Amino acid sequence: MLIVTVLMIIAGLAAIVWVANWPFNTPWEKELSPEERRIKAAHNRRHHRTVARGILPILAIVFGIASVSLLSGPKSDPFAAVVMGVCSVVCVGVFGALIERGRRRRSSTRR
Repeated sequence: MLIVTVLMIIAGLAAIVWVANWPFNTPWEKELSPEERRIKAAHNRRHHRTVARGILPILAIVFGIASVSLLSGPKSDPFAAVVMGVCSVVCVGVFGALIERGRRRRSSTRR
């Protein structure tokens, strides 16, 4: 179960990086002209935080469900359940920090 736990954590982080850097590091990157590449790179820089805001709650839910299933399943693995629970709490914490940072940034520009 520990291997599954580690793989889920790595897959979640890889999903954030992959979606945030789309279409770079994909087969579609070869089809971009230099101008399209510049536009996509600028777009990705602006939207990294938005991607994280979309994926982090999903990861928190998945990690929470996995934690409960690891703890209550027929082959209970308390260590893996705690690790998944901690990952869920970290995802929620980072999500909350991103939301707070965005609120502070927007409110200061309105003044």
